[in-house]
Formats: sequence, C-alpha cells, structure tokens
Amino acid sequence: MKKFNIGNIIILAFIVGMFAILIVECVNINKNTKISDYEAYLSKYTGAVNQINYVKISDYTMAQKYLANFIFVYQNNNSDAYKLIDEYYKKNVVPNISDFNRKMNIIDSKLFLDAKVEKYTIKYDKKTKYFFVEDAAGNIFVFKEKNIMDYTVYLDATTLDL
Repeated sequence: MKKFNIGNIIILAFIVGMFAILIVECVNINKNTKISDYEAYLSKYTGAVNQINYVKISDYTMAQKYLANFIFVYQNNNSDAYKLIDEYYKKNVVPNISDFNRKMNIIDSKLFLDAKVEKYTIKYDKKTKYFFVEDAAGNIFVFKEKNIMDYTVYLDATTLDL
C-alpha cells in the first residue's frame, strides 16, 4: 500500500478546492443568466405582462392551415383523418373507413399532398364558418369551422348540410 506524503495531500486538496470553486461559479453563472434573461424579458415587454396581444389571421392563412393539417393527419394516420370528417358527410357519403379510404385514393396525388390552396371562398351559416377550398389538383374540400382549429371536413362541395 502506498503512503500519502504531505505533497500528495496538498495537491489533492488543491484539486478538490478547484472543483469546488468551479461548481460554485457554474451555479452563480446559471442563476445570473436566468435573472438577466427575466429582466431582459421584462424590459422588452414592460407593461405587457398579462396583456393579450391580438393577431389577425387572414382567411387565406386559415384555409391553408386547415388543408395542410388535414393532409398531414391523413398521411400519418388515416383513421384520425376519418375522425375529422363531418358526421353529416360520414352518414351520407363515407359511412365507414373503407369508403373513406376509397374516396381518398381517388383524391390522393402529388399535387394533393402539396397542400396548396388555389382558390377559396367563405360562407357563413349562423355561427358556423365554411371554407370552400380548391387545392392545386382541383379537389374541393369544405372545412366547417366551429372555432379556430376546431373543424370538420367535407371531401366535396355537393353534400352539405347548409
């Protein structure tokens, strides 16, 4: 067994001391950074804490979001996409998921997957907003909006419950 001499103990104490100093400095730097980030946020938004900033989103942007979201859901899980279909449309056109898949196979194309809105129109019925969207492939979808991002889908414009 090797004995420790006074020189080894001094070196060991020096190393332990350096690690202790580094740990304390890291904690202080992290604490100062968090405080300075918070102060920067407050100075940037002075008086804006708990304030609502309204942003106007255009109808075109919402039409694009609805189409892109529906296509994204369809690509990743077609049973979830089927859940987005309006109940009235399901009852009258696609009563089960196999009918939905057949309908989507007709629609599905490279242009459809690009989710580009070529034309759109808006119609209102009571508290419901309808987005009639034509994509780059010429498919027409109707997004029945109850609230923002709370919508159901019609895969054509001929079967509506207006």
